[in-house]
Amino acid sequence: MTGFDFAILAAYVAGILFLGWAVSRRIESFRDWFVAGGRMTAPLLVCTLVSTYYGLDVLFGGSEVGYVEGVVGWFYYLRPYYLAIIVAALLVARRLKRHDFLSLPDVAAHYYGRGTQVVVAGASFLYALPLLAVMGIGVLLDVVLGLPFAWGVVLGAAVSIVYTLMGGLIADALTDTVQFTLMCVTLGIAAILALDAHGGVDGLQRALPASYFDPRGSYPGWILVVFGLSALSVLVEPAFYQRIFAAVSYRAVLVALGIGLALWAAFDWVVTVLGMTAAAAGIETEPRYALLTLVVEVLPPGLTGLFVAGVVATAMSTIDSYLLIAGGNLSYDLYRPLRRRRFTDAEQLRHTRAMVVVAGGVSVLFALFFRSMVSAWIFMTTVLIAAALIPIIAALYLPVRPSARAGLWSSLAGLLSATLFYAVVNVFGDVSEEWGTTIWTFSAGGLTLDLWQDYAVLVALPVSGLAFVVGQITGTRYPSVDRGAR
Repeated sequence: MTGFDFAILAAYVAGILFLGWAVSRRIESFRDWFVAGGRMTAPLLVCTLVSTYYGLDVLFGGSEVGYVEGVVGWFYYLRPYYLAIIVAALLVARRLKRHDFLSLPDVAAHYYGRGTQVVVAGASFLYALPLLAVMGIGVLLDVVLGLPFAWGVVLGAAVSIVYTLMGGLIADALTDTVQFTLMCVTLGIAAILALDAHGGVDGLQRALPASYFDPRGSYPGWILVVFGLSALSVLVEPAFYQRIFAAVSYRAVLVALGIGLALWAAFDWVVTVLGMTAAAAGIETEPRYALLTLVVEVLPPGLTGLFVAGVVATAMSTIDSYLLIAGGNLSYDLYRPLRRRRFTDAEQLRHTRAMVVVAGGVSVLFALFFRSMVSAWIFMTTVLIAAALIPIIAALYLPVRPSARAGLWSSLAGLLSATLFYAVVNVFGDVSEEWGTTIWTFSAGGLTLDLWQDYAVLVALPVSGLAFVVGQITGTRYPSVDRGAR
């Protein structure tokens, strides 16, 4: 990068920090900071939803799959989310908008009580840790500045924490408007230049094996099932729920998600193709580094700085959104219900900001643990799905009110079984450099089995469902369910 590129990047970082400071002067309550006072309109929702959902997990994770396997990244890793988003918009959002909730664990508390609220808040906290975006900044600073990955992770998290502490959700939404534009424009320019430099789609077909154009790739079939199941996380996604509660109306949510679907599909395809282009260009690097290495090579000075600012923008929009949620999970959803004395509004705001710092520190630790963004993403979605999917959807749609026991047993059994599966595979398995995950290979009954750590959801989801049924049968049941406002 040239001095001009670094000047663009520095100006961008200074600008968003100034905006966070300016907005912080107008924050008057915890509700203002956490859900923007419930005043977010459709245009703001479009920018914040698209930019937050499509952070570096997709930019680097989607291109990682494209670099290693080809179009399977779009067909199985990314496309299932479109269907899940449609279902969430038409079914889940309408039900949730009838209530005065502030968070996903609020829903669990309303239907099942504090026990389930604590478990769901714990799972939501693990899911909301922005470790993928933090990993992405580590990759960025390594490629651009030669800064060691670990130091890049720490620096990126520190800047994001400062910004999140100041402005809350409304500052996040306002800067997401700029971030959303930078992200789309710079990625589009990079894709045009990179494809042109390597012969376009015809050049990719000549340079890459035929398997890169097979929708299934060469992944084991069960991993493709896991990719599909991970999309179910959208139905209980903490950031999605937060935006619903922050929206001015249900119509604003529908408009934002409708526009977002078209933008997400285009973004996904561009990211996949760039990963494949990096493979066709013969770039030899870790898969998560492939897209960034390619783009920095093909973009001219000035545009490189804009692209890097766009990557930082994408990371920041994700980190601040999810640090806000993770801090709220610790303070509002976990600690607040256990206090004998209620928080004042000022105390709640101050304590949640402190928990944002804690969440940032935990994110750094997880970011240094995982070797692959795809594996990190599957871990996060597995934890959330295992603990929250069945009890929350059952609460919203069962014709009778579910018992408190059903919710607690389901969420607890799902979370514990997922955690145990990961622990066992990591103790007995070995790291696979080829797939970027941990695999436990063992023989049973004359058969050799490969258990990937990513298979945890295949065990945890049925366990959660069975525990819910048993809890519903043995627990206290009610003839009707309150679906109105609290």
